[in-house]
Amino acid sequence: MKFIDILTIGNITEDIILKEGSSLSSFGGPSFYSSKSCIKYGVRSGVISVSSNKLKLEDCLPDNITFPQKRKEHTIFENRYINNGRTQRVINFPESLDISDFVYPQNCDPPKLIFYCPVLNEVTDEFLKLFPGAIKVCNLQGWMRKTDRQGNISIKKELPDIDFSIFDVVIMSEHDLDHDNALMISKSCKLVCITKGEKGSTLISGSKLKNYKTIRASNVDETGAGDVWAITFSVFYYIFKKQIDESAMFANIAASISIEGIADSNIPSLDKLLNSKKW
Repeated sequence: MKFIDILTIGNITEDIILKEGSSLSSFGGPSFYSSKSCIKYGVRSGVISVSSNKLKLEDCLPDNITFPQKRKEHTIFENRYINNGRTQRVINFPESLDISDFVYPQNCDPPKLIFYCPVLNEVTDEFLKLFPGAIKVCNLQGWMRKTDRQGNISIKKELPDIDFSIFDVVIMSEHDLDHDNALMISKSCKLVCITKGEKGSTLISGSKLKNYKTIRASNVDETGAGDVWAITFSVFYYIFKKQIDESAMFANIAASISIEGIADSNIPSLDKLLNSKKW
């Protein structure tokens, strides 16, 4: 019988990466980076995403199980890196994902874990009710984004209207929320993870807070690094059943290795990751 370890929900994007005078187009979005990571780790994954004639989901992820939602257009992001910072603009964005367009195969066991990772608020509340017995991971960033009339992306100051208690873990960047709001979320769910780039990560569970250092890396392209961190932690902790400290450190290392190449080109294999235990 077929099975899916992880079901990822969020749109695959076309990313235009602008850095140091050069321009590169690639697939992107948390669903893309998490799905590519799952392939590297030998974890069977499925993905729900918009699919268009120009960006076909099955072509983006030929080794994954795909649940395409057909639209005329797909999401296009412009990521511009200047002076160790990033600005983002959405050039094109289709309507939200539709739960009525999702049909899960009857001969397939329910997924063990659902990885919620919108890029721009496209995951509706109905999707949060799927598979109540599954582990549920919230990759928060896409719920925190807003746009102006020109498509420039910024971060909301207020928390999204989500019941965080349904999640086993909420994962965010230090740029998504301030520390007080992260602590507030930690009162509702079992675990909060905060990624901090070259500074590593912080995990909050109840009243306990622990920081984890990472390895040094040469920053070629940091696009998707936070998504690689989030799915690596989820795989190691919930699927591979590793200890939480070990899972956090492997996530730190995977994200650091991933930025040493363009887009998804340097996501490490499972063997490379296991042999990179340097803490």
